[in-house]
Amino acid sequence: MAETKLNFLGFLSNLLEGKLVKGIISLRALDVNSGKVAYSLVVSKDNITELVPDFPAMPANGGKVVSRFTLNSSPLVPVAVVLRPCEIRALIELVKLNQAHLENILIIGMECGGVYPYQSLITKQDIDNLLSEYRESLKKGENPAGIRPVCAGCTDFRPVLADVIVSQIGRDQPVLFFPTEKGKEVAQTLGLTLVEEMIYTPVSDALLKKRQEEKENMVKKIKEEINGLEGLVKIFDNCIACHCCSHVCPICYCKDCFFESATFDYRPTDYYAVLQDKGTLKLPMDTLLFHLGRMTHMATSCVACGMCEDVCPVNIPVARIFKTVGSELQQLFDYLPGRDLEETLPLTTYKPEEFQEVET
Repeated sequence: MAETKLNFLGFLSNLLEGKLVKGIISLRALDVNSGKVAYSLVVSKDNITELVPDFPAMPANGGKVVSRFTLNSSPLVPVAVVLRPCEIRALIELVKLNQAHLENILIIGMECGGVYPYQSLITKQDIDNLLSEYRESLKKGENPAGIRPVCAGCTDFRPVLADVIVSQIGRDQPVLFFPTEKGKEVAQTLGLTLVEEMIYTPVSDALLKKRQEEKENMVKKIKEEINGLEGLVKIFDNCIACHCCSHVCPICYCKDCFFESATFDYRPTDYYAVLQDKGTLKLPMDTLLFHLGRMTHMATSCVACGMCEDVCPVNIPVARIFKTVGSELQQLFDYLPGRDLEETLPLTTYKPEEFQEVET
């Protein structure tokens, strides 16, 4: 694979200065000393130093950000987007759902060490020390302490379908690779000297094995907690029906959500009917139905970014549950969301013969 050891921010600056792109969407520091960052569109190389693309935070799923940017059409001029692997895969799924366009988009994918829960990050006092420990963990091929639980068990931390790959695990400095023709054209135009080298280091391979073990432990624990209908009721018992998990989910894109429609505007007589039948009533109603319904709609496209669990005000392990269910469903369909732009969504694919073992 072609690679170069050009400074990453220098590379982004050269993209703008060489007019290969007219803008860059990336994390930008609002107040990096307090951990506050946001996805921003930068159009001047003078603002490149404000970008912090490797900052271990996900204030929003970047795939959803790019989806909103390209929802109605692709940009008229080239734009580079710097995303983590789960964000790229979310973007690809949204393209399949006609919620985003990729024309004139240069995808730069970060090899990901995981991100911290955002609330804990912006309340952290010593950000510099935290970042130092984070980067040291990546050099050693270890999971940084305190990252999102679903990140600790993520085995898909290497970018797919990226024009430029930023390899950083097991390295002192990030190294850029250009796996696609679009990426190679960018490198050639910038006059970069390319050499052949494996994209990912042995340290990264070692982390992959550790992540696989973490994933197996996570899935085992979640299955033990769920364990049938009673387990489902118990684990979602604290849900307050805020629907924050669906609002931040990149795959839940519906403007008019069924679970926020008039269907669930119950009248007093409706409540009375339930009381007559069950003798008691938990409010708000239908919290479990909401989660099961959402799971039915988007589990095969869940990229396990962890946004849902990050925003849950009552600390339900939503992401780990969806990761557990989603992984098994995706395995049944031999489908990894965001792996291939041409791979059709399982929910939109009809096969005359499928899951015959269920019928017996």
